[in-house]
Amino acid sequence: MGLVDDYGAYIGRQVAAGRGARARRLVRLGLAYEGARLRLRPDPRTPKALVRLNRLAVRAVADALARPSRCVWVNLFAPVELLQAFGLRPLSIECFSSFMGGFRVEGQFLADAERAGYADTLCAYHKNFLGAAVDGVLRPPLAALTTTLACDGNVNTFRALGERFGCPTLVIDVPYEYSEANERYVVRQLEEAASSLARLTGRPFDTAALSRALESENRARDLHEEALRLGASRDYPSTLTLQMFKLFATHILSGSPEVEAYYRQLVAELRTAPEDPTALRILWVHLQPFHQAALQKYFNYNPRVRFLASDFDADYGDGRLDPARPLESLARKMLLNIYNGPYERKAAAVRALAERLRPDGAIHFNHWGCKQSAGGVALMQRALEGGGVPFLALDGDGLDRRNSPDAQIASRVDAFFEMLEARRGGAAEPALGPRPEGCHPYEGEHARKETPG
Repeated sequence: MGLVDDYGAYIGRQVAAGRGARARRLVRLGLAYEGARLRLRPDPRTPKALVRLNRLAVRAVADALARPSRCVWVNLFAPVELLQAFGLRPLSIECFSSFMGGFRVEGQFLADAERAGYADTLCAYHKNFLGAAVDGVLRPPLAALTTTLACDGNVNTFRALGERFGCPTLVIDVPYEYSEANERYVVRQLEEAASSLARLTGRPFDTAALSRALESENRARDLHEEALRLGASRDYPSTLTLQMFKLFATHILSGSPEVEAYYRQLVAELRTAPEDPTALRILWVHLQPFHQAALQKYFNYNPRVRFLASDFDADYGDGRLDPARPLESLARKMLLNIYNGPYERKAAAVRALAERLRPDGAIHFNHWGCKQSAGGVALMQRALEGGGVPFLALDGDGLDRRNSPDAQIASRVDAFFEMLEARRGGAAEPALGPRPEGCHPYEGEHARKETPG
């Protein structure tokens, strides 16, 4: 076992012994250590912009845990820009759970949540957070803010947390389709949420601060688009974990000046990065299981494989936010999210992203407990394969290692990359050596045409 495994095991023993407060202090100490390591001795393979993003993510979680009275628990699609008008810090339940997976302590929290009566079919990100609450590792926040968007488990999870901690739970109900009437309906809910936050903080709603956040978010989105364009052809090392950290830039910390600064540095580095047309370009759909060894060997610092983007890079579309009408802009942003409405909207948006970036293949990860990802995979496959993009669907769990059999995933991923190399006519250097004995070819439309049987 390595240092991380040993440290995570020690945290787990404190939790099992009922010492939640001590486990919390150990988590914060681990985050402080990681922040210092990133500042003093980052991995030399990691580009400086991604080190900056990593530090930003660690600091965001650490600060939220250190000052719960200034923290609001959120989900990935919450209108976090609203919090900046009150000087509040968001703590995403998905991102906190991912960090616990990085500590390798998620198993303890998941088991404790199940023992407390939460269903084993619940999304592991939600269940991990509930387990940390049950174990006393989390302290009550100022409030919780979520939406009905995308995930039908959000509202129930946040209400359960609100009942356990006695904290206000603010739920934004996002209708299925966009209309002017629905926009006004969401705006009224945002006004009510702002009034609740003003009452809880004792501060007036600073609409000017919200408008500044939207201005910064517009600039960041322009830089993000430039980064996607440049990154499609540049050699720029990364890992699955660093790709997950990008959710802090695209979602959790949207509108913050730190995110805009990160994108400026990212674009500057990509402009000077060497061109490399030989790497296999992969478009990812849904969450990345950063712990999966079968995928790490392809995506972690592998110059032969390039992680182009994911659907989370395009889920808010190309619409501009109007700083003069900030609440209306946030309402439209949620209503027009590709995760809202019929799944065909998401499939069409991902296909449009593929047409822009021209991937060699796409991987769709069906995260255990996520009904929309598993339920829509056939529509996504039809959309991408209809556009000539080879497609691989993987079943597993983005967090719970018990639900992600590495051997099965390895055999399918190895076969998929072998097929992608064959489609190039053997001109490209293999992504990762020969396929292990006993692996079966990917059973998709393109594999049947291109892979020898």
